[in-house]
Amino acid sequence: MLKQIDQRWKRVLISVFILFHLYIMAVWGLPGSTFRYFLAKPVEDYVIYTGLWHSWDMFSPDPLAINFNLKAEITYQNGMVRTWTFPRMEKLGYWDRFQMERYRKWRERVRMDMYSMVWDDTARYVARLNDTPTNHPVQVSLVREWQPIPMPVNLPGKNVVRDYQPMIGADPAFSFNYHFHFYNLRRGDL
Repeated sequence: MLKQIDQRWKRVLISVFILFHLYIMAVWGLPGSTFRYFLAKPVEDYVIYTGLWHSWDMFSPDPLAINFNLKAEITYQNGMVRTWTFPRMEKLGYWDRFQMERYRKWRERVRMDMYSMVWDDTARYVARLNDTPTNHPVQVSLVREWQPIPMPVNLPGKNVVRDYQPMIGADPAFSFNYHFHFYNLRRGDL
C-alpha cells in the first residue's frame, strides 16, 4: 500500500514538472505583450538562471540582416599584436558546438552597444586567455566586422529563386569593421 502511494506521488511530481516546463515553453514563445509579461514574470528568474530562455527574433518580426564576426586585437608588452576570434559555432565540430553553445549568445550580444557593461570583463577574459609568462597583454581592442546578407537571387534561365548565397572559402570577406572598445589592462587584471 505504501509503495503504491509513493509511486503515485512520483507520477504526480513528474507530471507537475513536465506541465510546468510546457507552460514555460508556451509562455516564453509568445510575442512581447502585457499579457505575456504577466504570464512570464513569475517564472522569469527560474528561466533565466536555468538557461531555458529563448527568443524567436531570429525569425520575426525583424530577422538579422547582417553576417557578423567579433574579434579582439591583443597588444602585448613587446608591441606584438595578435588577433583572437570569438568562438563561431559553424567552425566547431558537433561535440564542441554542444559544449559551447552559450558562447554563440555571448558573441551575438557582446557586440551590441546595449551590452557595453560587459565589455571590460570581456576584454579581461580575452587577455587572460592569451596571456604568456614572458609577454603580457597591455591592451585589448574589441572589433566588430559585418556585411549585409545579400537578398535571394533568381537562377539565370530558370524560374527558381535560390534562397541562399553560397559561402566561398572558409570565411566571408567582411565589408565593414569598427573598433568599438579599447581596454588598457591594469595590474591584477591578469
